[in-house]
Amino acid sequence: MKLHSKNTVTLIPLQFPTIQIGQRLTAVVTEALQTEHIALVHGDVVAVASKIVSTCEGRIVNLQKVRSTPAAKRLAKQYKIDEGLTAVVMSESDQILGGVKGFLLTLKSGILTANAGVDVKNAPYQSAMLWPKDSDLSANHLRQSLERKFHTRVGVEIVDSRVTPLRLGTTGLAIGVSGFSPVRDERSNLDLYGRVIKVTQTNVADDIATCAHLLMGEATERIGAVVIRNIRTTLTKSDSRNTKISLNRCLVGSNLAKRP
Repeated sequence: MKLHSKNTVTLIPLQFPTIQIGQRLTAVVTEALQTEHIALVHGDVVAVASKIVSTCEGRIVNLQKVRSTPAAKRLAKQYKIDEGLTAVVMSESDQILGGVKGFLLTLKSGILTANAGVDVKNAPYQSAMLWPKDSDLSANHLRQSLERKFHTRVGVEIVDSRVTPLRLGTTGLAIGVSGFSPVRDERSNLDLYGRVIKVTQTNVADDIATCAHLLMGEATERIGAVVIRNIRTTLTKSDSRNTKISLNRCLVGSNLAKRP
């Protein structure tokens, strides 16, 4: 069956060259759009890989220069992690909840994630990449610049990968959001059988992040951003805080917090 165009979501991948520390984020994203001959239109959401943003912002640590601590040495030994990397993860974490071989389970900016977002993959040799300092602020600055250039209203989000409990592999995670409502509230709507929906809310931002992550990949793809067109969302002033809940409201997090 042929879908009507209004029901068709379009994903437009943007390939990037190797980004250098200190380049302007707006410039590298705009150049990627121009290379692919893409002009943004009203309602587009631009999903940008967190490592593109972090590189532009200089959020890279030379692990050879990191000084370890007794606490970092203990955790590194317990979970078989490099001492320098462990020290960086500890400094980036709001809370450490546990770990497995090679990874610490952390809380970072209200997000339950591995290693506080610190990653050596696709980082320069002997270095680690950190999340942007303020992902919402970075997304907001980029959105404002793109809207001025293309004379239209768009959304922007910053994407990283995450793991899901008891599932193998990574999916997408929106760590920064600007310009659109990241959550769609389904409560009070009716389901197929006429029952009132009581609790369901759809995390649109993470759904978009997963779409983008599917194209971005995790290796040498060089897809640093994806334009998502014709997505069902609402352009509005918002950020990623609207996607977060407290630890005691989270099915997984609240049970982790109960551990002795």
